[in-house]
Amino acid sequence: MKTNNRHHWSFDYNHGAQNPQFTQELIGTLRGCYTNTDTHGRQAAQTVKHVYNILPNYWRGYAGGDTKKELRIGETTVERTKNGSLWNYTVEYENTTSGEHLQMQFCCHDDNYRSLIDNWRVTVRNSGNDKYSELTSEGHLTRDSEVRLRINGTEIAGGVVDKSTKMTCNWALFDVIPALTQTVQASGSGIDIVLLEDLEQLRPKSKIGFLESIQTPMPLDGYYVYGVGLLPSYWWLDADGNIAIASTFFETLVLREKIEGST
Repeated sequence: MKTNNRHHWSFDYNHGAQNPQFTQELIGTLRGCYTNTDTHGRQAAQTVKHVYNILPNYWRGYAGGDTKKELRIGETTVERTKNGSLWNYTVEYENTTSGEHLQMQFCCHDDNYRSLIDNWRVTVRNSGNDKYSELTSEGHLTRDSEVRLRINGTEIAGGVVDKSTKMTCNWALFDVIPALTQTVQASGSGIDIVLLEDLEQLRPKSKIGFLESIQTPMPLDGYYVYGVGLLPSYWWLDADGNIAIASTFFETLVLREKIEGST
């Protein structure tokens, strides 16, 4: 794996004399992941679990400051299990600097868009000890394709989805993008998608497009996700169909561990 200090602009967050350096942390995480070959073939896998380190794009201001020995501020786990024609997802996001712990559970069809179905649930906790330290949100689609949310017992309307489109969740993009690579690249200008961001905010006018291919720090194909009201994100796919790097505006997820196998 190359150790070039210059990365693609979408995840190049080295800042002067910052120590630890973003590049060193990113390459070290990927090197540890890709030297571990104790996984089963993706095609036979019924359970897929990917663990990502969370790196801050802008280090100044985070708890710990320059005295920390590592840049990582938490981890994200994306686990999905296939059950017939459905995929059951459990996503865990933990930010150790903010004390935020987010858990999402949802179900998708086994199609290229991982179309969201049935009920979904989001639980958010923080390190506070008051009544605001935990929030629970549940949602579902009505027969009229309306998103309905119940947040701490209060039901609200989340918007209406066009019946001719398929709605997915941004956390399913770890599988949607690998499944749509050929379609996206053949389109030239990208393909339209409908996202339910974090299972709460409907983003009906979103798009996946091809960015470019790079060789540093390893051979990767890049894709972007843009949308109205949606912060841009950049997704870098390895040769085996895994999202190795996912960079949003404030933070970058770097693949640390792959666990795949039959249940």
